[in-house]
Amino acid sequence: MNSSAVQPGSRRARAKRAGARRSRRLLMLGGSLVATLIIASAFLVGSGAVFTSTSANPSNVFTAGVLTQTNSKAPGAILTASLMKPGDVKTGTVAIKNTGDLSGDFTATMAKTADTPGANGGSLFNVLKLKIEDGATTLYNGNMKDFTTQALGTYAPNDTHTYTFTVTFPDGGTPASNTTEDNAYQGSSTTVSFTWTAVQH
Repeated sequence: MNSSAVQPGSRRARAKRAGARRSRRLLMLGGSLVATLIIASAFLVGSGAVFTSTSANPSNVFTAGVLTQTNSKAPGAILTASLMKPGDVKTGTVAIKNTGDLSGDFTATMAKTADTPGANGGSLFNVLKLKIEDGATTLYNGNMKDFTTQALGTYAPNDTHTYTFTVTFPDGGTPASNTTEDNAYQGSSTTVSFTWTAVQH
């Protein structure tokens, strides 16, 4: 018998078999590691694919509203009176309408544009009385010279207000002379302008 041959039950045989088993385990472990790395690599490469969803709200349009008005007497006068004498009362009306699509706060403003004294030096502007009414509501009742601006309230779209203007030349009684008291206003004249303004409410 050849003494160099490895006997199946010998220590060397057992060691050889154990070494073979370790080699197989290492090969299996290495294969699993390679497979894991391949799977992990595939996951990293494919991780950019995700679920998405989008929605849109196009055509968000914005438009500005309109605030306009009509004046039934524009561009003329609300009232005029010539050859007035003490005790005379003159009236005129004007309709103001909000023709826009926005509500507006309206005001009326008066300005003196002319005041010409007569031969006796009296100022008609200083003696006349003015009354302004909105229907049954009196907005102003006093000296014309003291009126400047009157708030008229808020007009909704399509609201119309008709205002009555009354101008009175007060009767001061019989003058003491030809040039004093009411006689002072003979031949005098005055002119005023009314402006209607609307501001967005």
